[in-house]
Amino acid sequence: MHDGRMANENIRIAFGKRIRKLRQQRGWDQVDLAAHSGFGRVFISNLENGKHEPKLGTIKAFADCFGMSMSALLKGM
Repeated sequence: MHDGRMANENIRIAFGKRIRKLRQQRGWDQVDLAAHSGFGRVFISNLENGKHEPKLGTIKAFADCFGMSMSALLKGM
């Protein structure tokens, strides 16, 4: 696999894990997160499983949903 594609895949996986962790810390299931974020449950599932690379607007929307800055959302990835 090309290094660039590997890096993108790693970012997708790390972002998905971060979203799942924050969701679970709040005691939310994917339906709850969908209600809070405005995204569909299937979209959230695909993000959490690293199947979609989030766009900047998506990252901002999740940061707002979790009540944090974008940098705080991405911290530790």
